[in-house]
Amino acid sequence: MPGTGAGVAGVDIGGTGSRLRVSAAPGGRSYEVTGPPAGVVGGRSTVPEVVRGLCRGFAAEFGGRPRVSAAAVGMRGFRSQTQAGTLDPHHVHDVLAEELRTSATAVASDAVTAHLGALGSGPGATLAVGTGAVAVACDDVGRWHLADGMGPHVGDNGGGAWIGRRGLDAAARAMDGRRMGASAALVQAAEQHFGRRERWTSVTDVSQFAGFAPEVIQAAGRGDLACREILDEAARSLADGLCAVLSHPGVEPVAVTTGKLLTHAPMFRSMVLQHLLEKRADVRVQPSAGMPLDGALHLARMLAAHPVVVQEHVPLLAVRIGAGPRLDDSITMPKVVLPAVRPLPAQDRSPSAWALEVRSDHEWSADQVRSDGVPQPGAGDAVVPLTGERLVVGRASRSRGVVPDIVCEDTGVSRRHCEIAWVEGGWSVIDLGSANGTYVAARGDDLPTVPLRPGERRWLADGDRVYVGGWTCLTARVVTANVR
Repeated sequence: MPGTGAGVAGVDIGGTGSRLRVSAAPGGRSYEVTGPPAGVVGGRSTVPEVVRGLCRGFAAEFGGRPRVSAAAVGMRGFRSQTQAGTLDPHHVHDVLAEELRTSATAVASDAVTAHLGALGSGPGATLAVGTGAVAVACDDVGRWHLADGMGPHVGDNGGGAWIGRRGLDAAARAMDGRRMGASAALVQAAEQHFGRRERWTSVTDVSQFAGFAPEVIQAAGRGDLACREILDEAARSLADGLCAVLSHPGVEPVAVTTGKLLTHAPMFRSMVLQHLLEKRADVRVQPSAGMPLDGALHLARMLAAHPVVVQEHVPLLAVRIGAGPRLDDSITMPKVVLPAVRPLPAQDRSPSAWALEVRSDHEWSADQVRSDGVPQPGAGDAVVPLTGERLVVGRASRSRGVVPDIVCEDTGVSRRHCEIAWVEGGWSVIDLGSANGTYVAARGDDLPTVPLRPGERRWLADGDRVYVGGWTCLTARVVTANVR
């Protein structure tokens, strides 16, 4: 395996350790090394160093620096560390490219890799519960949806650290002689796990709290009322998170649970699923296909085989295709590095607003192959303000609950046709692998004849026209009214 280019590499960095696995093919022989967990030291994440150590440990153990076609890292705390500025994903991309000699890399939250490990490319939602807790789903237009996963200080409700902290509180109540929420059954276990009571107030390590969660679960199984109430509240919160991500349009009613806490505590998992099915009887629960490390490998295989369909999603997933650093931070775009065709002209100041005029263009429709329907005069004409950072243009599927940001009734438009994104101080359009292509013409130009390549970015100027489907034209307009 080392020295060949046939394999992919996956890395999982959790709260208690890290693993690197290099695999030639699904179901084939794989090679794995383990390493320490990552942390934040001096305001800087040690993830790049941990990844480098894993790669070099692999090279030392298996005789030579590997060359892989793609590599992906799933890590705990990716969202919070990137938002806080303690981790720059580009540094991780650089390490992977240098140590594994690959130009296709991804760095993701472990919520993403847990979801991919549990469901692969299948539809549905995943509940991952370990030290923390997060529910995640991906809809039919490529958006990721999360509930919780906010960390121990704000959320992770129902996770291992949350349960352990509540258990320690129940033990302290019992030692005080309080009755409400007290658990005498946990006192001895708490002293063994945390030390004498005088030390309990100084406990801040979330992993230490999470390590106490199994004691709470076991006491609940023996009938301890306080522990049973803790688990019931945790189960209700976790089920509520799953329902939240399942409620988004385009998310299939399929649920999978993963993570050490639910895997090794079947009673607790049953409580979570009972509350879930009480709220959503239509949800189909299925077993998990794998773990987060399997999800990292799945993401790497997707990068290697279909790089266009792997979409970046800040702040959950950062992707690099090509040897050079990425120059943009589009929230979701196919990862093909292509030159910009016509950059946005420099302006002294930003316009007050942009909008898209959506209309039927009969000149364009006459030039297209006849589709299932014909444009109706004025049908679907609208003015859509460009707000936020990206809008997906596509055709709605009411039966599946898929509703893009800009809905086109044109039957030649794909469900997820193209994206209008704000990047580097300007609005741009990207084709998302549509069936019939995305065409762009500048103000005053003839009808375009060459479509954008999937992943090609075209910046838009005032009056530029974007043609999709059999008859739909979207015209970019600068709203120049002075708003004070």
